[in-house]
Amino acid sequence: LNLLIHTSLSSETPQPSQGPSTPKPLSAYEKYLSDCASKFKPRCGEQIFFGVFVGNQTVTNRCCLSLLNDMGKACHTDVTKFAVSLPTFKQNQTQILKRSEKVWNDCSSHLINLH
Repeated sequence: LNLLIHTSLSSETPQPSQGPSTPKPLSAYEKYLSDCASKFKPRCGEQIFFGVFVGNQTVTNRCCLSLLNDMGKACHTDVTKFAVSLPTFKQNQTQILKRSEKVWNDCSSHLINLH
């Protein structure tokens, strides 16, 4: 997820005709998204990504715990909404948003049942 955000933000750098390519500073929102996405350990970020964007990954208890406690609902939702605004994912926006909600709900209900 962090790579997805950084890649899309870096693609917004000026073109050569606009002068030297100096990375523009991240806006407060872009920094927030980057910070959100960086809260996962690589394996958990991978599980969440494939669970949400591809729909072929089950999220482990450990990664569910990380999603709920480290990332949180607002961050998870905002990162997903940002990603579906990108051309790569825009055509599957409805399915991705549904899977995002399903991953969150499955993690929430599964961890509640463990306690």
